[in-house]
Amino acid sequence: MVSVSYNPSAVQSLSQRIGTSAVERVQPAAKPEVRSERGVDTSAYWSISTTMRAENLSLTAVQDANSLAAAQVDATASGLDQATDIVAQMQQKLIMAKAGGSNRAAIGSEVEALKAELVNVAAAGRFGGENWLEVEAGGMPKVASMLASVGSDNAGNLSLNMIDFDTAKSTLVSRAEARDGLLTRPYAGTTMSGVNYNYFVLDAQSELSNPSQSREIKVNERTTSEELEGMITTLNRVMIDMVGASAEVSATKGQISGDLDFLDAWQSPLDADVSRMVDADMGELAVRRMAETAQAQLQTSGLNIGNTSMSQGLKFFL
Repeated sequence: MVSVSYNPSAVQSLSQRIGTSAVERVQPAAKPEVRSERGVDTSAYWSISTTMRAENLSLTAVQDANSLAAAQVDATASGLDQATDIVAQMQQKLIMAKAGGSNRAAIGSEVEALKAELVNVAAAGRFGGENWLEVEAGGMPKVASMLASVGSDNAGNLSLNMIDFDTAKSTLVSRAEARDGLLTRPYAGTTMSGVNYNYFVLDAQSELSNPSQSREIKVNERTTSEELEGMITTLNRVMIDMVGASAEVSATKGQISGDLDFLDAWQSPLDADVSRMVDADMGELAVRRMAETAQAQLQTSGLNIGNTSMSQGLKFFL
């Protein structure tokens, strides 16, 4: 018969040692240092991580620039949508005016109110000091360049990739040259019924006005049915041009949105890679250290109790 003595104090000491070792393992990792013990490795880690951080900052700058460009495009797209709806309402009013027995004077007042809304929509397209819907006096449409991405070669040379948009495609009102605005330029031609027309939607008091033979769309009691037909055809052409402008803006918006999504997808793993190389997860490690410390303290308390109240050892008979 063999008897084995069980010593609770020894077991408690061993547990305490295990708990202390756990604390010692966690504590060094909680320091904000590189997880490498050799100096050469530390330098390499910090060199790589510093380069990655610099690239991350560049991506952040590009992302901010793209966000501003997206806001500008959104403002332009929203203005074009509103203006197209207003022009469609004007066309409906003119069609009603062409019907027999209509009050053309009242309809003319409604048309003037809609033109005033168009002026307000064009003026409201300003964002960040730029307005792609309106050209001020002394100005002209331009090509707006927006930052899409930044790259570099092995020699450190930067490459800036840009997105260009010609604001002449979206300009509704031009106070410089009337022909530069979709709503201020004249539209001339012949209707399907053979009526000649030469109209523009509104007069913005441009520095360089339209030719004298062109007329602004206006409705009153003396407006003839043939004139209304020419005005309706003019508004139809204006809406076609505005829908085309909206398509151009939407294409630019889609390109910017694609760049933003790509930057988000690229930046997230880059942040994680930098963190894995040089940053310790201080929150997680701090919690682990607290837990290990608390466990060690409990084990120490149990050992003290065991030492002061040691009783007869337990024997196992095999």
